[in-house]
Amino acid sequence: MEFVLKHNKHRNLREVLKFPNSLNPHLPGSLKLVKEMLSQVLDKHSKSGWIHIGADEVFSLGESPESKQFISEQRGDVGNIFLDHIKEIGNFLVNKYPGLKLLMWDDMMRKISKERIRDSGITEHIAPVVWFYQPDFNIEQVETFLAKYMASGFKNVWFASAFKGATGVSQVWTPIKFHLDNHLRWLQMIKSISKFPSLHLQGLALTGWQRYDHYSTLCELLPVAIPSLVVCMQTVTHGSFTNEVKKKSQQMLGFKNINVDNNVSEGEGTFAGAEIYQMVHRISQNMKSEVTHVLESNSEIKGWFSQYNRKYRFANPRNMDHFGGEVLRVHKQWEEYLGNFRLEMEKIYFSDTVEEWMEVNVNPYMDPLRAFVKDYHDIMALNAKPKQN
Repeated sequence: MEFVLKHNKHRNLREVLKFPNSLNPHLPGSLKLVKEMLSQVLDKHSKSGWIHIGADEVFSLGESPESKQFISEQRGDVGNIFLDHIKEIGNFLVNKYPGLKLLMWDDMMRKISKERIRDSGITEHIAPVVWFYQPDFNIEQVETFLAKYMASGFKNVWFASAFKGATGVSQVWTPIKFHLDNHLRWLQMIKSISKFPSLHLQGLALTGWQRYDHYSTLCELLPVAIPSLVVCMQTVTHGSFTNEVKKKSQQMLGFKNINVDNNVSEGEGTFAGAEIYQMVHRISQNMKSEVTHVLESNSEIKGWFSQYNRKYRFANPRNMDHFGGEVLRVHKQWEEYLGNFRLEMEKIYFSDTVEEWMEVNVNPYMDPLRAFVKDYHDIMALNAKPKQN
């Protein structure tokens, strides 16, 4: 909802005015807004038989004056507010789009009793999607949730894993082992679904996060995560991660070898986006260390081209020659490489996405180097003039 509630037009519909995360379901315009959003999506995808309505992490629900009044007058709680809203949305969708199947995240129901979920009536049309993204999530805890959902009257359920995202809001390089272990854990969980005979497992959704929320920066780019996606999909398809599954994944990706434990691959790769995959790896592994080393490890720079020297444009060209060649070499090398990287990125991403990625992952290291090189050239051209005040 952040995408919509950030705008002044809909700001008044926030549950807490300060935060754009959650909708106030009691206001007349709220239900109208959600119905319009869902209708726009479904009308553009008229052949779709499914829709995921979200409904996860409804932070601050129950804090608006209207919610507090509802809780007081109805002797209810946040669970009542949540379920009433979901029921309204569910009824609207199945009436307007007959035959449509609805999914929703399950986390808001984890603390709501089975009796209350059953009495709400949402189980007739909606299937919960149970998500856990850690490699060692608690299977017994998931089984507890499934037992409750079955007793609540749900007929179908989905599971959700992650092949990218979930490992850091600004993650650059996808840790395959982390995501592989998450899927292996889900395979263990799937084996126990027979404990819940009236609950039908419809599928496992492999999620790939672009951002943690609307206001966060990008996490891993899709090309960087494609090897993780292939490894995870092949593992789920075949039921385990064997040598044969590894070989098939390598063949599909065009790698000679995938070292899952060390998260590196041998070979250039033949999949779409392989160039970006390789270039991001080099940037993430080498750029920061090389730039930091050339600027901070040289005692001659500290002694003869300090911030004080640069501020007052005061340095001896003879001394500057001692370190200038290496700094200029590193600067030229990375500027050329990043220019080629930008060209590859612009083949598949809009310019604002390219700018954002560079601003977050490149410029914090390259901008100091660029400023250093500019000062180097400017001060060298002064031919050892007196200190500039």
